[in-house]
Amino acid sequence: MHSIRTARLPALVAATLIAFAIPTLFYAQEKPMKKPSIVLVHGAFAESSSWDGVVSELRARGYHARGVDEDGYADWINRISGRADAFPRDAEDFDFHAWYAAHYWVLSVRRISRLSRAAARLGEPVFLCGSASGDDVVWQLFDKVIALVADERTIRQRLATRPDGFGTTPEELADVLFWHAGFESAYRGFGATIIDATVPLPDVVAEVLAAVPCGR
Repeated sequence: MHSIRTARLPALVAATLIAFAIPTLFYAQEKPMKKPSIVLVHGAFAESSSWDGVVSELRARGYHARGVDEDGYADWINRISGRADAFPRDAEDFDFHAWYAAHYWVLSVRRISRLSRAAARLGEPVFLCGSASGDDVVWQLFDKVIALVADERTIRQRLATRPDGFGTTPEELADVLFWHAGFESAYRGFGATIIDATVPLPDVVAEVLAAVPCGR
């Protein structure tokens, strides 16, 4: 998860957790849900230390799924300049903790808007899975929002297995726990479907699909 708090969220999953979407969400609940074009699956990792499992499981079941991290639907925004910086993936002696301290991980309005238009033409739901800040800006681009939630102990355990080491410094852990404290209540307040991410991955994905009228 690359996002963490609404103010400083870049990364572990806290994306992007809203004012323009409130009327749409509540009115939509009063009517039969139409088949959605694009679905945001956000929040805690399901099963392991990344969103790869959710994306792979959806694809294995024949659905269109994209990863916020893996497929480039967020940018590293410099906290000082406010501009996007290219992630130095192959740089020698790269220090991710220093990089994180200098950047926010923010969902890309432009790329998600493009994905939304493509999903509408496709005629089948497309799932965007992952976490980043800026969710309040892109929320209205999604027909359905699903929040995966987990208890603090599970969050700590999954942070400990992240290959990039995110969440192992006191500052990063504090960011994650700050995000975690308000994430579920915020998403419940805005009408998202809440799913327990502590159950086995196939069960998580089954609940995600049950919450979305996919027409299958």
